[in-house]
Amino acid sequence: MLNKKTILNDAANSGGVRPLSEDERVALKRTLLDITTEIDSVCRKHDIKLFLVGGSLLGAVRYGGFIPWDDDVDFGMMREDYKKFIQIFDVEFGDRYYLRCPNSPYPNGNRFMQIFKKGTVLETAEGNTPLQPNCVLIDIFPYDFVPDNVLHRNIKGIYCNGLMVIASSVTCYKYSSKEYERMMVKSVNGRFLYSMQKLIGFLFSWKSPADWFNCVDNAVQYRRNSNYLTSATGRRHYLGEVFHKSVFLPLTEMKFENLTLYAPADPGAYLRHNYGDNFMVPPSKDKRESHFIKRLEL
Repeated sequence: MLNKKTILNDAANSGGVRPLSEDERVALKRTLLDITTEIDSVCRKHDIKLFLVGGSLLGAVRYGGFIPWDDDVDFGMMREDYKKFIQIFDVEFGDRYYLRCPNSPYPNGNRFMQIFKKGTVLETAEGNTPLQPNCVLIDIFPYDFVPDNVLHRNIKGIYCNGLMVIASSVTCYKYSSKEYERMMVKSVNGRFLYSMQKLIGFLFSWKSPADWFNCVDNAVQYRRNSNYLTSATGRRHYLGEVFHKSVFLPLTEMKFENLTLYAPADPGAYLRHNYGDNFMVPPSKDKRESHFIKRLEL
């Protein structure tokens, strides 16, 4: 299966995108940690549980914090907390941060929540839409229950994944950057994927990217408690991140740098599922993923 992140990573490793210096990476991580500290503190005040997922959870388990070459942080929230966070955002954070999230009072240029720190600059080769500030940010993915019935779950998952393809393709068609195009067309797979994105985006451009992302967010929600949940808008999408709820709930806590943050109940099961049995073994240098940063001001 073609993976845009892998294609972009290969393109970056072949040259053309300036890597962050070590000093820049240290400064960026310090800013991300400051953002995390503030947001986690306010979430706890409101009984909202912000928990580590993705590469941030992998870094916590493998290194006790950031993956050395990483440059972002990934969190999850159960849907109830996710909605609650949107409600308290303006009062608690509006003077210091921007919020971008589907089905919210805020502009929406992505399928999941992103929080941007005002007064910073972070420009990437992939480029943000006009609805997204070029600022240092953290990602927060909603976690939703899914049907226990496998057939029902698979039908819902295929439908949701299709909507995500449409939403991202319409975004590519309307807002694609020249730098993103240049990186994608470096490889045969990249050219094919980019061409398909443009075609699908054109065919479905009768609705705005923001409207499509709202459709995605509505579709992934499941309004019953069940035995399984997923991060439908995460990297592996709806069917790729289905877990028994015991893998996540009840949440535990673990160290991340100098903080103690919430994490899934069974981090090992989550990491084996998403990264394979050898998740504790660092990848070779050419397989290490990071974002494709063009300009950074903190």
